[in-house]
Amino acid sequence: MPRVCASIGRVCWLSVVGSLVLLGQGRQTSPPSSPLAPEVRHYPPELLVTIGIGWGFQSGTFRGSCSQDFTNGRSQSWLVGLSYSLPLTATWLWGASPLFLLTKVQASYREREQLTFARPEDTISVPVETRNRAELTLPMLVLWSYLRWRPTPWLVFSVGPAVGIPLGSRFHHEKEPIQHSVVLSTGEIFTLPETGPLRVETGRLPPRLAWSGLAHVGGDIVIARSWWLSFGLYSWVPLSAMLQPPATLRLFHSSLTLSLGKSW
Repeated sequence: MPRVCASIGRVCWLSVVGSLVLLGQGRQTSPPSSPLAPEVRHYPPELLVTIGIGWGFQSGTFRGSCSQDFTNGRSQSWLVGLSYSLPLTATWLWGASPLFLLTKVQASYREREQLTFARPEDTISVPVETRNRAELTLPMLVLWSYLRWRPTPWLVFSVGPAVGIPLGSRFHHEKEPIQHSVVLSTGEIFTLPETGPLRVETGRLPPRLAWSGLAHVGGDIVIARSWWLSFGLYSWVPLSAMLQPPATLRLFHSSLTLSLGKSW
C-alpha cells in the first residue's frame, strides 16, 4: 500500500510539473495580448486626432515700445492636431504630428509715473502708481517628430523635437492707476478721475521659429475594435526664444489632451 501511494504521488507531481511547463511554453509562444492589436505581435499604424488646453509660465522678457520689460507672465494655450505612427519593434513606434497651437501670454508690472489730468481751472501732473498689463497672442503651426513607446497596451510615452512656425502675433498694452487720490505739495488731496484702463499700445511683436522638446504620456481606453480614447499630458521645454531680439521670451507649459485613435 505505501508503494502504491508513492507511485500515485509521483504521477500527480509529474502531471502538475508537466502542466506548468506546457502553460509556460504556451505563454511564451503566443502573441502578446493587446486591446489595440490583439492578434499581432507589433502594434499597427496609428492615427490620432488630438485636442487640448494648457497652462504655463514665462521665462525671459518681452516689451513693446516702452522701455520697461514684462516678466513673470502666465500663459494659456489651446491645441488641435493629428499624429500618425508606424511600428518599429514590438513596443516602439515612430511618427510625426502637425499641431495648431494658440498661446496667450498675460504679464503685468507696477511703476510710479507722472500722469497729467485736466481740471476746470488748469491741468495738473502728479506722480501716480499704475499697473501695466500686456496680452501677447501667438498662433503657430507646430511640427513634431517623435519616438513612441508602448510598454503596455494601455500606456504610451512619446518624446521628440518640435519646431513652432509663427503665424503672426498680436500685442496689447494698457495701464490704469491703482490709487484713488494723491496728496499734493500744497497739502491738497487730489482725487483721481475714474478713467478706467488706458490703452498704451496695440500692434504686433515680430515672432521667430521656436524650437522645443516635447514629451507626452497618455492612457488609452478601448471603445471599439481598433478605436480608442487617449487621455494625455503634453509638456513643452523651450530651446529657443519665441520673439525676435531683444526679447528673450520662452514658455514652459503643459497641455491636458484628449485624443481619438484608430489603428489598422
